[in-house]
Amino acid sequence: MISNKVTHLITTIERGGAEKQLLTLASEQVQSGLKVEVFFLKGKSDLKSEFESLGVKVNNLLVGKSFLKQIFLLSKHLRKNPSPVHAHLPKSELLAAVVIAKKYFVFSRHNAEPFWPSGPRIISNLLSKYVCKRASQGIAISNAVKSYLIKRGEIPNGYKIDVVYYGYQKDISTNSVSSNFITNLINGHSSNYKIGTIGRLVPQKDYPTLLGAFSNVLKSLPNADLYIVGEGYLQKDLIELSKSLGIDGKVHWLGKTEYIKEFLSKIDLFILPSKYEGFGLVLLEAMVAKKPIIAANNSAIPEVLGKSYEGLFLTGDVNALAQQIETAISDYSFPDRLVKSYVSQLSLFDPSEMNINIKNVYSNAGF
Repeated sequence: MISNKVTHLITTIERGGAEKQLLTLASEQVQSGLKVEVFFLKGKSDLKSEFESLGVKVNNLLVGKSFLKQIFLLSKHLRKNPSPVHAHLPKSELLAAVVIAKKYFVFSRHNAEPFWPSGPRIISNLLSKYVCKRASQGIAISNAVKSYLIKRGEIPNGYKIDVVYYGYQKDISTNSVSSNFITNLINGHSSNYKIGTIGRLVPQKDYPTLLGAFSNVLKSLPNADLYIVGEGYLQKDLIELSKSLGIDGKVHWLGKTEYIKEFLSKIDLFILPSKYEGFGLVLLEAMVAKKPIIAANNSAIPEVLGKSYEGLFLTGDVNALAQQIETAISDYSFPDRLVKSYVSQLSLFDPSEMNINIKNVYSNAGF
């Protein structure tokens, strides 16, 4: 790599998959000798102290400004402090495409979603292709994301886009657990079988299927509790659903937390019921924690866990998920088999290897 610095541009640094993965990448880049600066556009600075503890400079110059103001400020900054740019998530990609000299930035696509999810398809495709035209090349975080972009027509025919998998955090969290968190988690049910999941409370995560399956499980195996980490606009609806199913006393809503490692250490089984995932960073977190995992068989999920992984179930199938959970609780060998079957997969997601692959993309871009 010719430059000794890279500037990352990302929409937020709140705790999400793309944001936490940038933290892992930035850590590896600093360790390999690069100077790293991160700009974010909006939201809370949840991860700022963690970035800074790694030696990454976090710049809030653009936070909360209008898009036109962000264009002006970023242009002025890069004129004085030239650096290749790596953009993450649509708004940041679009800002980079407008501001940065042609072919002097790359972008990462983190989601199997339209560039503009709520807008007309033709406009979404045009904006995405505009970014592609301005960028040196793109990165997809999984083959599922790359296939989605091609099939939907969001990248030009023959456009160069490399697949670079996420890397796992070797130490998910070094924070001690707060007493309130432990109280909420244990909640007097220390002898019960603990099922956990992590994710935003949005349609993509398909919590109705999980709640329905859990309701079925409790009919034959009542000594189980479900713990859900995450927040989102569907929370009230999901709480009402759990009440209508008669399981609200067995479902524990923990909200958003930074104590992911600690949460995973307290549960017996991790479930990801999503309708689709660009990657599913929580899968890596659960794998590093050596937890048995049951997950929907779609998009990038089998790429991460392995296509022959025994813990995959048909997406949206309440009965299939319930059967998997019941097997995990009643058959002591099943959780062990699940963990052993994905151990070899982790080598695909070594963070050092991810950094090397990203560096190769930079070199091909002439950075």
